[in-house]
Amino acid sequence: MAKTAPKKLRSSTIYPPDIISFLKKEWVKKRYPHQSKRAPLPSDEALLRILTVCYHASFLREEGRRLAFRVIYYPQPHFEKDNTPPRFRHADRVIRFTSTREFSVAELHRLAPAAEAVRSLICIESSVDGKLNAWGLIDAGANWWNFIHHESSSGSPPPNRLTISSQSPGELSISSEGEILFSLRGGSLIVPSMDLLWAGVVADFFAEARHALYQSAIKALGVKKWDEEGHDNDYPQRLYNFYLLRILFSIREKNHGGTLILVPDKFQHGDSRLTDRITIKYPCDYDYVWNLLVRSLANHRKYYDLHFALWDSKKPIEAKKYREIEQLSDEREEIEESLTDCARLIASLSGVDGALVLTDRFRVLGFGGEVIAASPTLRTVKVAGDCRAKLCRDASIEGYGTRHRSAFRFCSSFEDAVAFIVSQDGGVKATKRHGPDVILWPDVNMGSFGI
Repeated sequence: MAKTAPKKLRSSTIYPPDIISFLKKEWVKKRYPHQSKRAPLPSDEALLRILTVCYHASFLREEGRRLAFRVIYYPQPHFEKDNTPPRFRHADRVIRFTSTREFSVAELHRLAPAAEAVRSLICIESSVDGKLNAWGLIDAGANWWNFIHHESSSGSPPPNRLTISSQSPGELSISSEGEILFSLRGGSLIVPSMDLLWAGVVADFFAEARHALYQSAIKALGVKKWDEEGHDNDYPQRLYNFYLLRILFSIREKNHGGTLILVPDKFQHGDSRLTDRITIKYPCDYDYVWNLLVRSLANHRKYYDLHFALWDSKKPIEAKKYREIEQLSDEREEIEESLTDCARLIASLSGVDGALVLTDRFRVLGFGGEVIAASPTLRTVKVAGDCRAKLCRDASIEGYGTRHRSAFRFCSSFEDAVAFIVSQDGGVKATKRHGPDVILWPDVNMGSFGI
């Protein structure tokens, strides 16, 4: 369940010094039973310095581009100890400076372009004289980035150390081992809604579509159950959620923001429930994703059924079986490439002013949508602190921009819809009417993972 920030951190604009006590409390908490103990934090003085440098550097630009970076507090003696055999995951992929550099805004501005945030971390430590120094770069690889964007089935997380990343001005994300604890964005402290698509109000909206995908997959396979042994019977539902997140992440990467409105798949272009609420400048019918997802699931099951059968076999692999698994492997790559292309194409449509409208089966109804629904009594939304909207606070809609208010009006006028608002600063919010209230979930963009 997502947590809410303390009231004192919500009452006014928040700056780096305000979050130190909250960070220290979150740092020692365990979210999962088998979660590893996190490495010690630096001193309060060093922590303040790190946060302040990162915060001010986030507003800088490099040749007109936003500055993106990942900074990790990782003293060299600890790095050496953590990365000796057999645990030498990062030891052979580190760039060590021949002499340390003082960690400052100017130094971070110089280093960031060389340390691509997707794959590299800037290592800093405290010196004996109390200063902070940068001593090298860790090449952690891009597989974790691909994993959290659901373009890979696995990934190796960054080290279990304090990591501060930024991709937008004034935005800092605090994480450890790829797990986001909270973010500072737009002067507000935001804790991710980790389970928004898995349980609660928004998840319930997608339940029918997830079930339909499951049924389509087992029909394509000619079986009664996805996993007869019950070890991973929820995989088709997870794939559905992952693909939705992939579209949202793809929109976020465009850096122009956008609104994504999802309605039930029974909707057609001329449906009055839609036309009475939104005018779509570019109506269309793009319907490739659903079939690709079904094919992906069928291929996944066939591939691994054959893979494990051959793995466990004590007999030499027959040429016929080898060719079959190679064909399935080639098909996997083809389907995955097509799914990636579709997600990026759908995301690109959000670049036109107005809302992008999809059904819950990822069929594109149009883009450039102007919300015309009026909701004259809508004055406030409920900002949720959990997926079931049981922990909420009131917020005036006047505190939000045009994009947000349009999404609020649409959802207020029609309960059977969900809207996602992607801000230019990289934040992703979700909104939906639940009973008499319009609920806003303030952070969907990272879930429980991040860089």
